[in-house]
Amino acid sequence: MSSIYATNLRVEYKKNPLGLDDPIPRFSWEVVGCRRKCFQRAYQILVASSPELLAKDCGDLWDSGRVNSDETFHIEYAGKPLTSRMKCWWKVRLWDTEDGASPYSEPAWWTLGLLRHED
Repeated sequence: MSSIYATNLRVEYKKNPLGLDDPIPRFSWEVVGCRRKCFQRAYQILVASSPELLAKDCGDLWDSGRVNSDETFHIEYAGKPLTSRMKCWWKVRLWDTEDGASPYSEPAWWTLGLLRHED
C-alpha cells in the first residue's frame, strides 16, 4: 500500500469543468503524502464514458497504464477521440518511491462543448 495519494483533480486547471473546447485536455492533481521523503514515482489515469465503468476500474476511453513519471501537471489525454457534448469521468492512482500503489482517487469529470463548427 502506498503512503501517498492523489487529490484535487483538475482538467485544464478547473475542477469538473463544463464545456471544454479542447479535444486533448490536460490533467493535473496534487500529491498528498503521509511521510517525509516519499513522492510519486508513477501514475495511472483511467478515463471512462460512464461513472459505472469507472467504478469498475474500466477506462473504456483511456487507460494510460502505469507511467513511470513524477509529473502531476499538464498530462495530456491520449485516448479515444472525444466528441462534442461528451461527458467523461476520470481518476488516477499513484505509486510511491517504495513502489507501493495507492488506491484510485475520488472520481472527477468534465464535459466537452462544441468541438467542430458543424456541431
